[in-house]
Amino acid sequence: MSILTFPSHDGSLPYVSQWGSLDRNDEVVMQRAAPSGLDVFLGRTDPSQLHDWASDGYHSREEYLFWSRKICGLACLQSLLHGWTAIRLPMRELLALALDWGCYVVEPQGKVQGLIYRPFMAWVSSQFGFKCQLIENTPIQESARALRPGQAMIASVSPEIREPSTYEPRRGGHLVLIHEAHGGMVRFHNPSGYSHNADSASLPMRVFERFHARRGILVSAKP
Repeated sequence: MSILTFPSHDGSLPYVSQWGSLDRNDEVVMQRAAPSGLDVFLGRTDPSQLHDWASDGYHSREEYLFWSRKICGLACLQSLLHGWTAIRLPMRELLALALDWGCYVVEPQGKVQGLIYRPFMAWVSSQFGFKCQLIENTPIQESARALRPGQAMIASVSPEIREPSTYEPRRGGHLVLIHEAHGGMVRFHNPSGYSHNADSASLPMRVFERFHARRGILVSAKP
């Protein structure tokens, strides 16, 4: 099974990569290796040339490499902000706000908990005026069909969804943005997908469900 892709020139929500730019996804996803989260890039390419991390507001290369692995949910939020509002915040500024609201918790040993749904919902409702509804214990066949114009769903899936043929994938651990569902198909942005199946990728619901943790957040734009 392969992910189908569609042109993204139809007014759908814009794609945002958690790595900063879609053309860098393959270099990161295919070449990252270090559990520390710092040596994300391998090969002969100078990591400092892979992305202008300062333009995203990061204070250092190390900070960018650490957090860019963890901000799939904020990449989904950036898509909503860019599609539904005139708000344009650098990713590091968005991350600072998320940390202030408790959407991520950094433990003393450096491990990060998050994205934590309820603080995130409170934050985006208060600051950006989005209406949020928690989705729990609900198969994608049910939750995705509830999508209406002006709505999207941040869905918990396995990062392995970029490889739909993965045998017995785990569920959860990563967030994608579902912006359309019809005809038994789910159309979504994957902040850490491969360059060919990240922007407005599509999978049959029955395949998507294999990776889906049956939880997420339904987000509605301002009235």
